[in-house]
Amino acid sequence: MHSTDSKSTILRKTDNFEAIRRLSLESGLEDGEFENIVCAYGYFIDGEIVGCVAMKRVDDAHSVEWLAVKEEQRGKGLGQSLVAAVAVEAERSGARELWALARVPEFFLRIGFMISSPEESPGPTFEGCGKCGQYKISCFPKVVVKVL
Repeated sequence: MHSTDSKSTILRKTDNFEAIRRLSLESGLEDGEFENIVCAYGYFIDGEIVGCVAMKRVDDAHSVEWLAVKEEQRGKGLGQSLVAAVAVEAERSGARELWALARVPEFFLRIGFMISSPEESPGPTFEGCGKCGQYKISCFPKVVVKVL
């Protein structure tokens, strides 16, 4: 649990993908599908989702998806805790690496990820980026990986 503005935030698993979608879109992420999602977590204040993440698994590749935190809750460690939660899940399922397509690579580098290349990634690629109006205008993503 985290304390934010004298209210407690509760981290728990969730399958409320519509709430995750809403928060992600509100946070500036592009819409997408919830394919191959094996778990999702949310931070909640009074039942409202204020942070979210999902983990996707395709074959042996585990990746961070749908990571978003409400703007007023950023800088309080919620994003780091959300990524840590899916990293634990990835390790439990035998993963040796956790991948992400990072819109904010600096965040991932601060929490132990390293820049990789799309060619090395068995998971995230820039494939969908070309369809996004933000790509190379306001979004300069990097493929990142964390050894578990």
